[in-house]
Amino acid sequence: MAAPYLSSKTEVLSSQQPVEPAQARAAQIPLQNFSLPTFPQEAFTSGLESLILTSDIKLDEYTALLSQPFSVPELPHSITSLTLELFSLGYPSGFLSELGRQLRGLRTLTLYSQLFAGTTQETHSDAVSFIKAQKALQEVHLLDVFAPHDVFGELLAALGDEVRFLEISYTFRHSDPEFLKSISGTEIVRGLKKGVVGWTACVTAPEVTEDDEDREGTEVGMRPLEGVGEKLVERLKEVGSALVVLDATMFEVSVGDVEGILESCRGVKALSLSVGLQNGWGDVLNVIGKAGKGAGIESLEIVGVPGMELVERLKGSGKLVVEEGELEALGERCKELKSLKVSVLRTGIEFWVKEGEAWVKKTT
Repeated sequence: MAAPYLSSKTEVLSSQQPVEPAQARAAQIPLQNFSLPTFPQEAFTSGLESLILTSDIKLDEYTALLSQPFSVPELPHSITSLTLELFSLGYPSGFLSELGRQLRGLRTLTLYSQLFAGTTQETHSDAVSFIKAQKALQEVHLLDVFAPHDVFGELLAALGDEVRFLEISYTFRHSDPEFLKSISGTEIVRGLKKGVVGWTACVTAPEVTEDDEDREGTEVGMRPLEGVGEKLVERLKEVGSALVVLDATMFEVSVGDVEGILESCRGVKALSLSVGLQNGWGDVLNVIGKAGKGAGIESLEIVGVPGMELVERLKGSGKLVVEEGELEALGERCKELKSLKVSVLRTGIEFWVKEGEAWVKKTT
């Protein structure tokens, strides 16, 4: 799914034994409307740090609730992490601003599976105002979050200069031929700001189910966005110098683009890219570490996007493989490299790890 970060958070919460309110550090609250419950007094003295609000609103009631009164009580000021998940149609106008007034010390914000900015001009403005008011944000995760392209751009522009980690991730929908058009690719690139240390913009493959009734829309693999690679390269020239972690697999880039990215991101340690291929993995692996560019990379992932000629060849030969000589040469140029993952559109994953002086292929 597009939410590995969120999954890890909720798994930890669900695995914990119930604790006394005075000892709680995290709270997860399912909502059937937009009136938050009053927090017990213990929550204000326990040092509550994380709040997860999950929509449990019935779809046939959702639209009506958006125009009804809401309630946001006083919330513990100790909360520094907020997760809003599954609010598929957004929020009543004014709800987010009121929530933000109660939570002024947020350092981490996670939004999952929703129209965060709603569908009206009023809710658009409310969402932007909420983001602008969060002056302490350092880490932001937008997972399957959709908005009109211009509004998405406004949301990213509203993020403060304190943000150091930004993740924007989508799960590919094979059942929707227009899916990629719903992703604000140009705005996402433009929203990458100077000073960001970790930036993820990716499209993940859907989980494959064995249940025949659920198989529609869960075909394997994904497709990256086309036509944005050059904009990404230009943006990284301006703001890429601080990046340590860069996952730009949302966008297809050329081998030439890869060279430009390596030039701009000299300090990158973990790099993930979707790269157009004409012949094989050597197209891109042979330029990484060349003339010292990318020599400090420790973790490398390449999502191959085969051209038409390569597709025809693959129909006969099966799949692409990393040649031993290519891997050894890459390791010689990139002395810090510890792992290499390659796949064709996130299928047929090949994963190599360096153990001592030897490269070992791992099963995935």
